[in-house]
Amino acid sequence: MKRKWMAMGLLASALLFGACGGGDLAGDDDDSGGNRAYTADRDAAEAPQSIVKSGATTAGGASASAPGGGTDTTLPSLDTGRKVIFTATMALSATDVGRAFNAASSVAIGNGGYVEKASFTNDEKDNTRRSASLTLRIPSQNYDQALASLRTLDGVTVAGEGVTSNEVTEQYIDLQSTQRNLERTEQQYLELLKQAKSIQEIITVQDRLTSVRNQIEQIQGRLKVLDQRVDFATVNVTIAALVAQVKEPNGSDWTLKGVFAGSLERSLETARYAVAVAIVFGVAMAWLVVPMAIALTFALRHRKHAPASPPPPVQPA
Repeated sequence: MKRKWMAMGLLASALLFGACGGGDLAGDDDDSGGNRAYTADRDAAEAPQSIVKSGATTAGGASASAPGGGTDTTLPSLDTGRKVIFTATMALSATDVGRAFNAASSVAIGNGGYVEKASFTNDEKDNTRRSASLTLRIPSQNYDQALASLRTLDGVTVAGEGVTSNEVTEQYIDLQSTQRNLERTEQQYLELLKQAKSIQEIITVQDRLTSVRNQIEQIQGRLKVLDQRVDFATVNVTIAALVAQVKEPNGSDWTLKGVFAGSLERSLETARYAVAVAIVFGVAMAWLVVPMAIALTFALRHRKHAPASPPPPVQPA
């Protein structure tokens, strides 16, 4: 009877500690991450002494003793190094969009990175309407070198550029701390599972053990995503065709040479307009010659065949 009550006490203590260690997983991105991690470690240190007496792992300890002997289950230490995510955007103008597109991809690969996604819009009739966009993932240690290479691509000018950095060190340590607490809780549940005597106890502990394991795997997944974003910087590149600008003549040049050149250009423009008007008038007259000739011929023939009017009567003297 005494052993049964002890097992029930262990089960209740472990369930209470599990709720303290893993209940705040959903909110691990807020600004109170450091306080929450400290509270979880303090609760672990104040775990019920009944677990220690039964041979299970203490919440603040580093190892768990199995009935048949000791097993080293030391948890990994926290990674306190700085975690910074770099993101850059670069707008490029190129005389040859296709060549610049291939060159930007080569820059990513040459620096140990890869092209995450890319798109290319082609217009065979008008090269000035070609465009491309790329999302490059570059190792953080080669980030600055890759940006410098993109700026100096042959036939490319930088139309715009922006760089941002986001430090996630606190969030990363917070997730690691929560993972450590959950792994301690998982070790306790494993010990309780060995000591469970009834089917109900086994089912209850197994259910809590599965819940804790799911939370651990979620945190591991989020840590992996953060590691990938920290290890590989993101560079978003857009490439547009460089349109040549036609320089218009400057009308404010009042030097003798400028006035002469301007007057000559205006006189030539006037002559071109006069010739154009003469051509238009000549073409119009060519279309009118035929109808006018037909009308004149018809009028002459009609007048020739018309009867002569009788002479007026002579008045007697």
